[in-house]
Amino acid sequence: MLLYHIFHKSRNNILADFLKKNKTETTLPEAPANTLLAVQNGTIVPVESLPDPVFAEKVLGDGYAIDPTDGKVLSPVSGTIIDIQDSLHAYGISTDDGLEVLVHIGINTVSLNGTGFQTKHKVGDKIHAGELLATVNLKLLEEKELPKFTVVLITDMDAVKAIHRSAGTAEAGKTAALTYEK
Repeated sequence: MLLYHIFHKSRNNILADFLKKNKTETTLPEAPANTLLAVQNGTIVPVESLPDPVFAEKVLGDGYAIDPTDGKVLSPVSGTIIDIQDSLHAYGISTDDGLEVLVHIGINTVSLNGTGFQTKHKVGDKIHAGELLATVNLKLLEEKELPKFTVVLITDMDAVKAIHRSAGTAEAGKTAALTYEK
């Protein structure tokens, strides 16, 4: 019995040493400064063309939207989560450089009361650009006839001199969907 414990203890130490030496980092690369990354795979859409006057008229701020091809929603920026709506359809993020960004998944999706949405985050969590923020069931949005656009807005536009939106197809967490000048 003693030999069994000695063998397993030394084997575990060897394994622990091996794992320490061969540890691989899973950190995400930093997004370029003054950039909002694409939150989903899909097509970048100007907010002015959205079927909701609050977004189209830029009442809450300016930014971009994605017509998504999948339900994974990544953070467009690095920062701190400052708000998560109870229905999990909208997230506020304070960026590392002091801007406030809103990520709003779908249009009129508050009516779903959280059905079809998932997150592992809470208010106060640090998040990195390109990190998974939430997931949404796009088939459910289609069944409920709700527009599936994900809208990303800078809500404190007074802090920004200009924005430059990209166009075309976007790759989540990689495409610079919008750049801004402070």
